[in-house]
Amino acid sequence: MNEFLTLMDLKNSMAPGDGELASVAEVLVQEEEILKDMSWARGNLITGDVHFRRSVMPRAQTRMINQGIESSASKKEAHTDTCIEFASRSIVDMMELSLAPSHAEYLLSEARPHIAKLGEMLAYEFIYGTDTSGILGLASRYGRLTGEKARQVVDFEGSGANLTSVYFVKWDTNECTGIYPKNSQSGLSKISKANELIPDKDGNMFRAHVTDYSWMAGLKLRDHRYAARLCNIDMDELRDETDGPAAQQKLFDLLITAKNRVYKASQGRIVMYVSPDLYTILEIAAFKKSNMSMSYGDVEGSTRILRFSGIPIRSNDCQLKDETAVAA
Repeated sequence: MNEFLTLMDLKNSMAPGDGELASVAEVLVQEEEILKDMSWARGNLITGDVHFRRSVMPRAQTRMINQGIESSASKKEAHTDTCIEFASRSIVDMMELSLAPSHAEYLLSEARPHIAKLGEMLAYEFIYGTDTSGILGLASRYGRLTGEKARQVVDFEGSGANLTSVYFVKWDTNECTGIYPKNSQSGLSKISKANELIPDKDGNMFRAHVTDYSWMAGLKLRDHRYAARLCNIDMDELRDETDGPAAQQKLFDLLITAKNRVYKASQGRIVMYVSPDLYTILEIAAFKKSNMSMSYGDVEGSTRILRFSGIPIRSNDCQLKDETAVAA
């Protein structure tokens, strides 16, 4: 059985003595949308995960009575996905800390932006990572209109300077998942030391409470059919007063095409990731009921979830950047 574990599931399964790490995991999920959805699996290496992809399929054939069949064999190729370290350091003056009513709460409040930065960096790498020996993100894996993954890349055919993409991801602990080293608690670590001597900007020393936060994590994508990309979306065209309506209808048509390229799109946990600007366009369409595929779904906490054909849509801040046009 494929057990689907999110970061919150890993947090809830931590031992009572790992309460500080559980707090870090909770802040990460609160601060970064993508971490609410993605599955996590322990790698089989101390630095990541090695898995096998089938490169040659066996043959099958029909036969008649008293007729033999030809033998065939399948072939597999080993592939390694590596975890990389994201790190940040929080420094709080000991005098400042002594004035706080609750030291633990104050330290967590001061550390929150440091923890959030880990999630922000991780989300960026999952989309835009380019390191073939580290994290190779979705934009890199689905970065061509030709080749092995061409069917999973749908072209909006925009050519402006303000291009973006939509990424459909079917999170699955075996096929498409975040990974962490096998000898770790979700890859997270926290080391705190009080009364450390720290230099200020002028080189003068003061005593501080220092906390180092670290996250070893990677992205495993064994079956490329578990994701799809609608690329070269021209945001200027979508906003144009004259051409906008036609461009938006084209967008919805191609969203359906990309969605249906995901393996067994009607099953499993599929999520759609878009830029904040594109999210606004989609939300306006849902509000105006200008497209029947757009709707608000179940309540998640206190927030209504925008959906496309029943698929949750996440506004992903790291997709604010203008993307390079995807070509053949």
